[in-house]
Amino acid sequence: FEQAEEWHAAADAHRQGGQTLAAGECFEKALDWDHAIACFREAGAIDRWLTALERIGEVFPAAKLALEHSQRPRAIRLLQLVEPTDDDFREACSLLAEAFETEGHFDLAAGKLDEYIATFRPAFATADTYSRLAELWENAGHFERALEVLEDLRRREPTFPNVAARIERLRKQRSASGHLYSSISNRPGDAGATAFVGDVRYDLIEEIGRGGMGVVYRAKDTRLDRIVALKRLPEGLRRHHPRALQFFLREAQSAARLNHPNIVTVYDADQQDGQFFITMELLEGQPLHAILHERGQLSPSNVLGIARQACRGLDYAHEQGVIHRDIKTANLFVTTERVVKIMDFGLAKVLEEVRGATTLVTGTPYYMSPEQVLGRDVDHRVDLYSLGVMLFELATGGVPFDSGEVAYHHRHTPVPDPQSLRPDLPDSLAQLILRLLEKEPDARFQSASEVLDALTAIEPAA
Repeated sequence: FEQAEEWHAAADAHRQGGQTLAAGECFEKALDWDHAIACFREAGAIDRWLTALERIGEVFPAAKLALEHSQRPRAIRLLQLVEPTDDDFREACSLLAEAFETEGHFDLAAGKLDEYIATFRPAFATADTYSRLAELWENAGHFERALEVLEDLRRREPTFPNVAARIERLRKQRSASGHLYSSISNRPGDAGATAFVGDVRYDLIEEIGRGGMGVVYRAKDTRLDRIVALKRLPEGLRRHHPRALQFFLREAQSAARLNHPNIVTVYDADQQDGQFFITMELLEGQPLHAILHERGQLSPSNVLGIARQACRGLDYAHEQGVIHRDIKTANLFVTTERVVKIMDFGLAKVLEEVRGATTLVTGTPYYMSPEQVLGRDVDHRVDLYSLGVMLFELATGGVPFDSGEVAYHHRHTPVPDPQSLRPDLPDSLAQLILRLLEKEPDARFQSASEVLDALTAIEPAA
């Protein structure tokens, strides 16, 4: 049968003769992988069994088999092949974290545990998982990252055992290590060196805010002797994409070219030890979502004033070919001089590209346009839709869709009339908001300047 290349017949004959391994080899030659795997399993031929699983793309079962038989290097290689879209991705991240920790690669273990935690979003993983993540970062020597995890854990679980003591100990270790953003190396030709000059470029003073785009610090630029806002972006961007650094710097440079009174000025962007950061002008005032939280809703005149300034900033950015992609109240800041500043230009695109659509859809769901929800190619009109959601929220105190399947509602459910929630809202402003919230981009205003003209017609510009 083998000489005639009748592999199924040969396999059956081998099985009848009790030669299970030989039967598996014949099934393999017939490309009958299910039967081949069954034979290799029965014969205890682990390597052949693993190879067969790999060849048919069953990398996760192969990885678990490798772990069961103490083939950790092979298991690590296989686990790294599990895609984020795979149902087993969460468990693969957990197993990889354990494997890396066993091998003493604490930074890699922490990175994988971070990915494991990310699969629970928007919910949270267990408190013990966050505690373990902090311990891994600490063992890897990344005290600041460990501290950030523990502080987040304490906010949500203030009674978690020893969390306060661990935070205090890490703060002392951080202080003892000096400045956080010192240069990696001054050796000529060091591939890891950044653009820092001298021993310390940015000296962190205090944390002043945090959100989905990262943690913000008041910092001193020691080279230019000025106080800046330093935003440390979410951890692990580099491991999600091989060219993350180049992409991040390119987008930051695009944002830095935006020079407009209604856009936050970006000064610098770089990375240190795999931690991406961006520095920008330090603003005095409040983010718009904090103002809205205090007041519940804004007067029509205030809504119009904020909208006009936001449109001026958006119109300028769009003319430069830059789309924000995440316009919302948390990304607009009102200074003490009542100037509206749009923050985080380009960062939404960075997160989209380096994490990939499989793990993150760019934007905040409550503010996302229908085409953005579907993951389609987008243009500047996504910002106009998000602007409409924001104006709806400012005028009524809530977003159009805040419960249920929000993405579905943005695509299919008619937007509530803002006047049904705020009867004193001028007709012209209500109609402007509804037009911004048209589901088809062609039915909306086509530019921020067009929106600005409509706003000016409602009330003379300030």
